[in-house]
Amino acid sequence: MKKVIYIIVLFSIFICNVKAFHVDIDKIDIGSKSNKLIKKLDDSYAIDTSGFDNEEEKIDGNLSSTIEDLVRISLDNGNKEEKKKYFNNYQYYSSEGGETLATSLFIDLYLDKLMEIELKASHIREIKTSHFNDNDVIAFAYLDDAKVKDIDDDVILVFWLKKDNQDYRLFYPWLTLGEDIDTYFKRISLNEEQGDIIGGSFKELSLNGDKKEVSLEQLNKVYNGTYNSVVQLTGMNNNGTSMYGSGFYLREGVVVTTWSLFTRFLTDSNYIYVNDASGKTYQVKGIIAAATDYDIVVLKISDNVGQGVIIGDSSTLKTDDSLFIVNSQNNGGFSIKYGKYVSEKNGRLKNMFLLNSSDVGAALFDHNGKVIGIASGDKVNSELSYANSINYLSRLQMILNSQTYDKISYTILDTFKQSYYTKIGEERVYNYIDSKIWDKYKNIGKIEDNIKLDLIKAN
Repeated sequence: MKKVIYIIVLFSIFICNVKAFHVDIDKIDIGSKSNKLIKKLDDSYAIDTSGFDNEEEKIDGNLSSTIEDLVRISLDNGNKEEKKKYFNNYQYYSSEGGETLATSLFIDLYLDKLMEIELKASHIREIKTSHFNDNDVIAFAYLDDAKVKDIDDDVILVFWLKKDNQDYRLFYPWLTLGEDIDTYFKRISLNEEQGDIIGGSFKELSLNGDKKEVSLEQLNKVYNGTYNSVVQLTGMNNNGTSMYGSGFYLREGVVVTTWSLFTRFLTDSNYIYVNDASGKTYQVKGIIAAATDYDIVVLKISDNVGQGVIIGDSSTLKTDDSLFIVNSQNNGGFSIKYGKYVSEKNGRLKNMFLLNSSDVGAALFDHNGKVIGIASGDKVNSELSYANSINYLSRLQMILNSQTYDKISYTILDTFKQSYYTKIGEERVYNYIDSKIWDKYKNIGKIEDNIKLDLIKAN
């Protein structure tokens, strides 16, 4: 946004032939009003997020180089035997012959799939990694312009690597196609419409060699113990277009979801409502608490209903533990799906759990049905997904449970909306620019007169 303002200012100088001047862009505060508004909420409900950090870990040079080499070999135009010869240079060799044999088989299957789909791509959009078990790392390479049999597709190349001295060796490669992801979520949606509560898992994978099957009995147990605690949030426009997200009851009449999802609803929807497994729908009355860095908002709804979740402790999780989400994909019914926990750092959980946009804000349950995290929207439609530890909400839950529903204070939603953005005709836009800053620069080069843009003004 700062770059946009800077370009506008320079452009106005050019076309108006005014004398050049110095603008210190770093002194222009173009941050949203979110933090200022949150400070106006009731302090007694403040969420303590000390110790939480969502900064992405940096990828070391050796690891990055290995991943890029494996992607390059995968996309090379050579035949299978040529590719395999190069892959053998990176293969993990174990003192246990069984693991080495398994790796050779995994590479063969991976290369067969590459040849079958005729994958083409020119570069990597981004790389994400997740470390676990001291010497293991799973790397996800997201291809930007991938084609499968000359048809555009979203393709992710995945490499499970093991550290051997200072080198990373390939243990298990696979790839994920956008078509496979779409099929998975369509199946869940269809099952929900037909009343089937079992959504299943996208990929069965053991991260510690001890494959633990998730039984139908366990799925039913977690579902039956939690479905009264989960909700779906829907944002709807006047034209009938809807967007969905998830949340859960912190206590009766109080719902938690992500701040990023909530603000998207505020700006892109005319109506926001909540529905739960009972089939009933509730209005959002207002905001109780929020923390933008933690990506959490706590909302009061119109009725004292629901069953508060039991908060667990994410620090007790071990790599390969099963995690569960109970929610609805498109308001067609609720179902349960599951994935695997990988690692946690500073309250930030990484999981092998395929999520889509409607899963953002959902509670992640452990095998006992306790909430250990809330699904974030940082990475959707990917086997690697993120969640924020729920530990930071324990204190707030105790405070809210000590009060009656009527005594819980909140900022009315409409009041918050009016402070958060202005309305220009039928279009609502963010108030990004502080009024003092706008007054200081608005007349430079007659920006509004010379550039035919509807600039966003402050109140």
